[in-house]
Amino acid sequence: MRNKGFYLGAVLSMVLAAGTGFAATRTPGSQTTAAIEDRLYHAQVFKHGDVHVVYEGGVATLTGTVDNLGSKLDAERAARKVSGVTQVVDNISVRAEDVSERQILEQARKEIVTYYAYGIFDNINLEAQGGKLIVSGQVTQPFKKSDIGNLLTRVRGVADLENRLEVLPNSIFDDRLRLSVARAIYRDPYFIHYADQALPPIHIIVKNGDVTLEGVVATSLDHAKALMAARSAGLSFAVVDHLRVERA
Repeated sequence: MRNKGFYLGAVLSMVLAAGTGFAATRTPGSQTTAAIEDRLYHAQVFKHGDVHVVYEGGVATLTGTVDNLGSKLDAERAARKVSGVTQVVDNISVRAEDVSERQILEQARKEIVTYYAYGIFDNINLEAQGGKLIVSGQVTQPFKKSDIGNLLTRVRGVADLENRLEVLPNSIFDDRLRLSVARAIYRDPYFIHYADQALPPIHIIVKNGDVTLEGVVATSLDHAKALMAARSAGLSFAVVDHLRVERA
């Protein structure tokens, strides 16, 4: 019986020692790593790739790959929010090798035209160079430039974004001119088939009293009439024609 008691005591000591050893593995560093990974999970970073975290001495190093620039930026922001993290080293790569430049542009255009604040007084141009997306043109408010930039970083395959959007000057005179030209074009019964579209194709860009018509019209006659209507508004210093014609 004495030997049996000694055996049970030895087993119990081993179990307790193992438990103590397991608890010891939950170091502050591992807890911080787990907290970072939890932040990445809630930021939905793992839905877009495979990201790994190494934490040591206040520095969180992120490695792995994601399929869009927005997820890479999300991962860095999420890691910075964790208590104990004083520096983030972002070594995440953006790769989506099955996505072509054409697919990037198509998805980017979809993001633009479905953006709630994009309208006929804004103009957006897109260019893809491999994984780099360049956006240029004009918008009427600063928040639009920021919003559009954020939307485009989410496009699959975009590894770098160059936001060249110009924010047009804040001007009561320009605002009046925008409305005047828009009425001259879209209240003309001739352009009813354009006005009825969710996003009419003739865009009116006004800067310091100058008007530029951007977009696409169906025929040469539509082109001529739109230009004439803009010039008839009577308030602009100049009307610049950048309209494209689908067919002659």
